[in-house]
Amino acid sequence: KSMGNMAIKIIIISICIILSYSKKPGIWLNTLNTFFHESFHAIVALILGNKVKEIDFDASTEGSCTSMSKSKLRTVLCSLAGYIGCALISLLFILCIETQYVNLVFTVITIFSFIILLLYIRKTYAMVWTICFACINLFFILIPTPLYIQNYLLFTYATIILIENTKACFAILYLSVFKAKKSGDCSILAKVTKVPAFVWAIIFNAVNWWVIYRFFVLCFLPK
Repeated sequence: KSMGNMAIKIIIISICIILSYSKKPGIWLNTLNTFFHESFHAIVALILGNKVKEIDFDASTEGSCTSMSKSKLRTVLCSLAGYIGCALISLLFILCIETQYVNLVFTVITIFSFIILLLYIRKTYAMVWTICFACINLFFILIPTPLYIQNYLLFTYATIILIENTKACFAILYLSVFKAKKSGDCSILAKVTKVPAFVWAIIFNAVNWWVIYRFFVLCFLPK
């Protein structure tokens, strides 16, 4: 890992952390994690044969995926998908940078965004955000740009998602202990499995911290 490359990554991480706590444009950037979180719920629901009705998210970075589940097992798997999916996709983005599949990632993200937009997104903020996100990625597909710029953009995506997922995992851990019924996916999992919400929150945090470890190993340690 070159010193210059590592320095730029540290700068990107620092900027992303600062922006994640700012109102604007922090909220706009932080929505990236919400978009993928709700999309993963939808993807797993569709794979399992459930019907997805709508995906929604707003400027508060709160989101929802409305689907009809046909069994407890399917409900569990769909509920697990959001936090775990976001953690893993941030790691996948880094792996794609390392293996030079960045252009393929932008293509897949663009197609996926337009499909989600056409089929499941109805509310104004979510529509506008998804259109902008899809167009940004489409730009990098259609307009030749240096590979290092694409790499740093994808690295920025991975960083934003991982930062926001980490914050969200801490938040649900707190809620699962003190306000279990308001702990989102953890409360759903607790209701279906009878396993306490805080146990699921610990699992989400454990997966997320493993990804953080792998993220820094891939980005900063010599091969």
